[in-house]
Amino acid sequence: MDALGLMDDLTELEALPAPAASRVWREAAFAAVFRQHYARLVGMVVRVVGERALAEEIADDAFWKLYQRPALQSDGHNVAGWLYRTGSRMGIDALRARQRRRLGQERVAAEAERAGPALEAPLGALVRLEQAAAVRRALRRLKPAQAQILVLRHSGLSYQEIALALRMRASSVGTTLARAEAAFQKAFHKGEV
Repeated sequence: MDALGLMDDLTELEALPAPAASRVWREAAFAAVFRQHYARLVGMVVRVVGERALAEEIADDAFWKLYQRPALQSDGHNVAGWLYRTGSRMGIDALRARQRRRLGQERVAAEAERAGPALEAPLGALVRLEQAAAVRRALRRLKPAQAQILVLRHSGLSYQEIALALRMRASSVGTTLARAEAAFQKAFHKGEV
């Protein structure tokens, strides 16, 4: 479902009777959450999956899941944290699900490297693609929580935002992040062998 279609569906809420309307998102509230977080959520998921179109699809799905949970609009709920946590988990799931496809792409890239000068793409682009693939392989080897905290931090979230998204104390983010980075280093270098 695209973002525009989701927003168009919200206008239908005005026609709902009062009891049904209380069980759905208020249009203005959902639209505000969407405008505030959509671009950042897409950017974070792009860092996980490496493809903007797929990241937008995952962000749309995350917002659809949010829309199906109108109770989150009440006070005391961390909607932003829920969105970023859900989006990062969905991105990691997509990354793991695409493992077979990625292996096929890596074979094509290796064949292209052997082709040498006949290759249309510059060598630098190929190296960047291989590095990105190596990072994604290393992320797949990590525990989901470790991959999640790394993606959130490298997506530009502050320690406080990470703490809210992952439901942890802000004082624990630094230590957890350091452990995740160490695990990533091991996973990354293990893949180089």
